Amino acid sequence: MTVYKKLIPYGLFGIFCLVFTLGLMIFHHIPKGDTHEFGFEYTLYSHFVAVINYDSPEFLKDSVQPVELLEKTSLRQSRPGLVLLVAGLNQLVPAPLRDDIVHLFRAAGKEIPKDEIVPYVLYVLLNYLFLFLSLFFFLWMLDRDNQPPIFGSIFLSGLFVFNDVTKAFLLTPHTQIFNILAPLVCLYGFLQVKDHDLFNKWQIYLFAFLVGLGVTAYGTFVLFIPSVFIALVWVVLRDKKKINLRIALGFCLLVFLTMLPFLAWVLYVYHLNGSFFQFEIVQYQQFVWIFPLLRTAPWNAFLKLVRNVGLVTSAAAIQAAFLPVVILAACLVSRDRNHRLLQQLARIRRFPVSALIVSGLFLMFFALAGLPIARVAFSAVPPLVFGCAVVVNEMFKEATRVRKCIGSAIVVLLVLPIFWNVVMTLRPYG
Repeated sequence: MTVYKKLIPYGLFGIFCLVFTLGLMIFHHIPKGDTHEFGFEYTLYSHFVAVINYDSPEFLKDSVQPVELLEKTSLRQSRPGLVLLVAGLNQLVPAPLRDDIVHLFRAAGKEIPKDEIVPYVLYVLLNYLFLFLSLFFFLWMLDRDNQPPIFGSIFLSGLFVFNDVTKAFLLTPHTQIFNILAPLVCLYGFLQVKDHDLFNKWQIYLFAFLVGLGVTAYGTFVLFIPSVFIALVWVVLRDKKKINLRIALGFCLLVFLTMLPFLAWVLYVYHLNGSFFQFEIVQYQQFVWIFPLLRTAPWNAFLKLVRNVGLVTSAAAIQAAFLPVVILAACLVSRDRNHRLLQQLARIRRFPVSALIVSGLFLMFFALAGLPIARVAFSAVPPLVFGCAVVVNEMFKEATRVRKCIGSAIVVLLVLPIFWNVVMTLRPYG
């Protein structure tokens, strides 16, 4: 029975994905005669369509011909991980299954070249896999105290599906779904160290290497390193834990393993080409925009950075504005004779500081990158959703079964309009 209970959140999450996918394919499209500069429309099957990002066709082409990544001006040379993964999986798909997939998506033949149909399907399946991995980390962190989470806190995981990032990129060959997975991975690493699991198990090093593979696909995975470092400082300052040589070497090894895959790729490309192309820096001046200003007008550089921080923080705050409402509603429902309103409000202190720290890291990362836009600002939201779930669980920890059911129902009723709003704004594309 316990196994079935553990599978319930994944089944619920699967329903979220199914409903949202149907909404995307039926309602999310570009009006006829309208050429949108940010996307293209692919007909998948009959009336089911997918709007993909403007640079997604390049992801498909590179997956069919991964050698293109070695071109001196390849746009994806600095983030090859996902492309190489799809290229490898594409080679493993047996011919009969490949023919069946091509036949199933024959309606897409007008827009997608035949040899790119299977890579497109692989990209989409990987997007779903990354969403389910996000759920896995969310549930693992929620179960740390061995206290079964209430249904309402599990239902909050649907926010990883019903949001503007998945709306734009779930059915798209792209890396933006990592804006949901990467912050939860960093939070996982933070909590592992904070709980005094100070590099005592070999699994943390294997996990660091896997995160390193993520770095080759999306740069924000590198924030795993400062997340672990801040957690280590936390342990030293707050818990008076002494850092010995073994712990110091363990941290250095973790940093090395996290950066190893990307550094190996850079050295390989540099060996072949004599250079390494960073499209994000060349085209958008990410991170390097601040250096000319620091030399000529340091005060202006500071003001622009503060402006970027304000913009990205406000964009994240707008997308997370409903979380305080959920916490307040849980507080009102969970109070009883033994737990007064002020006592329940005091439980907000249980909101994990780690979630705020990781959210802040992602906000600062994109502010420094010069990308104060909503879709990347959403990366600060998943840790806050986790923090909200922790507080909701804490408020209902000593509540009766009936009150827990009522609390879960209230959370569901509050979150459903968010889901509905995302679905109903699927059309038109923009």
